[in-house]
Amino acid sequence: MILMKKDDTHASPSDQSWVLSSLEPDQLVRAKKHPIPRRRLKGPELLILWALRLYLLFMMAVVAYQIWIARAYR
Repeated sequence: MILMKKDDTHASPSDQSWVLSSLEPDQLVRAKKHPIPRRRLKGPELLILWALRLYLLFMMAVVAYQIWIARAYR
């Protein structure tokens, strides 16, 4: 069995998928239980996420207004 170290940064995705596919079910569950740390986002990424949040709030308000208007003219 091939053991991969945490600092092994040159492992290709195909190597990782080969290792994961060769594990038994209980080993696979144990391998997937390792927590993945949160990613630190930078300026442009944060800007896009906040823009999407604002757009979502705006569209929720538009839909709520449309529902309110539709019920008022029933």
